[in-house]
Amino acid sequence: MRRALALCGLALLVAAVVVVVRAAGFESRQPEVGAFAPPPVDLDAVARRLAAGLRFATISAQDPAQSDLEPFRGFRRHLEESYPRVHRELALESVGDASLLYTWRGRDPALPPVLLAAHIDVVPVDAGSAGDWTHPPFEGVVADGFVWGRGAMDDKASLFCMLEAVEGLLAEGFTPERTVDLAFGHDEEIGGDRGAAEIAALLGERGVRLAFVLDEGGTLVAGFVPGLDRPVAVIGIAEKGSVSIALEAEAEGGHSSTPPRHTAVGRIAAAIAALEAHPMPARIDGTTALFFDHLGPELSFPMRAVIANRWLFGPLLELAMARVPATDAMLRTTTAATIVEGGIKENVLPIRARAVVNFRIHPSDSVEAVVEHVRRTVDDDAIRVEVGVRSTPREPSPVSPVDSEAFTAVVRTLREIFPDAAAVPYLVLGGTDARHYGELTPRLYRFGPFEYGTDALRRAHGTDERIALENLVSGVRFYRRLVERAAGSPIVP
Repeated sequence: MRRALALCGLALLVAAVVVVVRAAGFESRQPEVGAFAPPPVDLDAVARRLAAGLRFATISAQDPAQSDLEPFRGFRRHLEESYPRVHRELALESVGDASLLYTWRGRDPALPPVLLAAHIDVVPVDAGSAGDWTHPPFEGVVADGFVWGRGAMDDKASLFCMLEAVEGLLAEGFTPERTVDLAFGHDEEIGGDRGAAEIAALLGERGVRLAFVLDEGGTLVAGFVPGLDRPVAVIGIAEKGSVSIALEAEAEGGHSSTPPRHTAVGRIAAAIAALEAHPMPARIDGTTALFFDHLGPELSFPMRAVIANRWLFGPLLELAMARVPATDAMLRTTTAATIVEGGIKENVLPIRARAVVNFRIHPSDSVEAVVEHVRRTVDDDAIRVEVGVRSTPREPSPVSPVDSEAFTAVVRTLREIFPDAAAVPYLVLGGTDARHYGELTPRLYRFGPFEYGTDALRRAHGTDERIALENLVSGVRFYRRLVERAAGSPIVP
């Protein structure tokens, strides 16, 4: 017994030493940057131009035949009036119905271009909610330190900050060494198939290979990690796929006084309950492992020790992340029952019941794996499974490298503009236009240079969307500095 206890004690001591050594050697991956003198930004002008741009209700309709393109035309005219140098010196093409591609020719046409992306379109305002806004959603008001209006965060602020940066560089006589493309899609909110996808196809037909793409996706967030008193800049290196699967059951009708053991509604309810009770497996690998590898060294020693020793503490870390929907979604393919239909009257047995379940697919999974999971988990021959309802299934994107010069250029730029921030790669849980450029470069990054609070997700597609004025200043400086760095750097395809 003493020998067994001694061996256990020795094992615990060795494990403790390993934990401490690994934590001590868990070095920061944040690059050092020199002092940076930020250029002046005419904040009033930027805010005024953005506010005016928000007054165009550039709403993308799911059915292109129902799209109102007049607001998009008005928005383009506003850009032409606001940025005369850009429209005089850059080539502008209209792609698809209303997307815009600006090309700023570099001195060396052999260098692969950099592409900065944003989108023009916005989501509609929920019916009946316009009166709940502090300022009407399409009036573009500057007040109380914010620019208010639909699209302020998603994604017109990025677009205006890019143009403001390029306009300023042109005014100073700057000429890029490599070509810089500005790609502004008009249908990102409904998938980007007629906007970014057609821009990518056009560039591909011309034989263009891009150095890298930077689109929206990540931001700076404060209070993101308990105990970390500095903002975290999350840079998307991949995005989830998506598939919606319909479950349909049919049964004989009749009076509710003599029901079968399982009605059509009951079968669908049981199927949904089974899928929610048995989600697809969680994992700390790939994008999540990279997230922790970059975040861990910035944390206090106890948390650093946990993350540096995932071989020991991985199950506990996974359990803690699974308790919060936002972090649980980083670990696995998520399951969301979003639509349920069935029945016509409380005393009539339903002949048919139907539900739609949306899955956001982790890069370690696939559409095929999700379908197999659904069939296996539901395990009911009386339920028909239909794949790809309401939208085309989309595989998760490839994971972009974090050891590339392109990623380093983005990180060094944001560290110059936000010196207190910790830059961390992560998995984008939604979809962006960036994925459409995957045939042109493996380096697709997703980051908007704005610092938001914990209410960002609620406001972006919800009531009182707004952006702080100081975000516009940092946004212009970020894009300007990124162009200065990337347009002449030896980034290779």
